[in-house]
Amino acid sequence: MDAVPLDQLEQALERELSSDALRTRFAEWSQHEPALAGLSSPAALLRFLRSQPSPTDRNAVLRPLIARASTDAAAGRLVLHALLPGLKNLARRLLINAEEREELWASLLCCAWERIRTYSVERRPNRIAANVLLDTMHAALDEVRCARLAGTLPPELIVAASAQRVEGDVDALLRAATAAGAVTASEAELVLATRFDGIPLAHIAEAHREPYNRVKVRRQRAERRLLVWLGHRPVPRGQQNRPSCRARVAGAGHRPDRRI
Repeated sequence: MDAVPLDQLEQALERELSSDALRTRFAEWSQHEPALAGLSSPAALLRFLRSQPSPTDRNAVLRPLIARASTDAAAGRLVLHALLPGLKNLARRLLINAEEREELWASLLCCAWERIRTYSVERRPNRIAANVLLDTMHAALDEVRCARLAGTLPPELIVAASAQRVEGDVDALLRAATAAGAVTASEAELVLATRFDGIPLAHIAEAHREPYNRVKVRRQRAERRLLVWLGHRPVPRGQQNRPSCRARVAGAGHRPDRRI
């Protein structure tokens, strides 16, 4: 895809969302996909995905779209549109220098688009959105590690534990992080439930009879340790409101020329 600013991409996706062409394509898909049949339009699909459905229901509607994405760019764009909130959340965690925002977003969008168009539903049928975002984050962090090894960042910031990349899905990553001691099992469950399964943090706090802020801080600390374990430089405390990393998609492997 072309490296376009985020706001321009969002405007283009919004225009397509209300277009007759996409509505017609969506109606055609719905005839063959029972999971989509109950949704009246592409906009209804996005509203459903952003209403915090169960992981099973979320996967049920994403699976037929991402399965079509390899040959149907319209389906891929709809998946990308659905993942934008997750990409924004990821960007906030990776951004350190506000001047690098456009470069970071170009990298994240290119990587996410490639993952969407090449995603294997057969190999990873569950947690589709989380796995695409995880793959996107890996590509950005790989570039950061390359910059560190090249001397761009102080060598003492290189995290030895992150040298081994965890392949697989979100569950595999969190199991490896727990085994390595980066997070506890309960912290991994907290991140999994609230970030990937869509359970509101307030519900977790209420279920465990803990103050909301205490649970929020525990998740923040766990996520910082996960980023360090993955090889990302911790954001200085004074810069937490200006999140990033110097991220361009590292050119490893086959990259098909697939435009949005």
